[in-house]
Amino acid sequence: MNPAPLIGAVAAATVALASLTVAHRMRPALAEGEEDDGPHPVLSTIGGGLLSGFVLLTGFLVATGWAAHTTQVLPPVGLYAADLAAGTAVLVYPSLAGLPFTARHATAVTLFGLLVGYTLALAIELRP
Repeated sequence: MNPAPLIGAVAAATVALASLTVAHRMRPALAEGEEDDGPHPVLSTIGGGLLSGFVLLTGFLVATGWAAHTTQVLPPVGLYAADLAAGTAVLVYPSLAGLPFTARHATAVTLFGLLVGYTLALAIELRP
C-alpha cells in the first residue's frame, strides 16, 4: 500500500484544522451580550466556486494522469501547482469565512481536509 495519499490526507486535515484554530484565536472577543453575526451570505457562493474549481481540476488531473500511463501525454506541471493552490484555498476558506471553532465544526473541517488531501495526493501519484 502506498502511504503518500494517506500522508497527504493527514497533512491537509492538519492545515484545515490549524487554520480554523488560528482564525478562532485571532478573532476579537465579543462584548458581553453581543451575538456573533456569522459570515456574510455572499461568502457561501465563494466557497462553492472554490470547491467546484478544485473538483474539476483534480478530476482532470486524475483522468489525464491515469491515461498518461498509456498515451505518454502528461498534463503540465503548472496544473498540479494550480490544483495545490486551489486545494489550499478550499482548506483555509472555512476559517476565513468566519466558521466558529466548535467540536462539530472542527470535526467537519478535519474530515473534509482528509478527503481533499487524499484526492490531491492521489492525483499527483497517478502522474507517471
